[in-house]
Amino acid sequence: MPRRKFTTADVRLMLSSPVYAYGINLLPAERVAEEVMQLSVQLAQAVRETGVSFTLDDLDQRFQALMQQLVDSGVCHRGESQPPIIAMEQWLHAQWATIQKLAKGEEL
Repeated sequence: MPRRKFTTADVRLMLSSPVYAYGINLLPAERVAEEVMQLSVQLAQAVRETGVSFTLDDLDQRFQALMQQLVDSGVCHRGESQPPIIAMEQWLHAQWATIQKLAKGEEL
């Protein structure tokens, strides 16, 4: 059986899904990725409009709050936890890079 090639959407889902760094498996995964991207857009707007910068701790707090909000509101539910496959700091650096690109109006 031939292997399916990764699409841009597949890569974006992987980069936006916190399960890879936190091990928290929120479902549906596509919805979590959409919400992470939406938060990134909001943070990018703040960077663009005010020049604010976010530390990894700031980002960690915001993304963890988002995950909790998604569960508390019933938008997502927790699936079985998974072992993280990348360091949380690496994932947060990737989110920060995304935020900075968005703030500059660059394509992802």
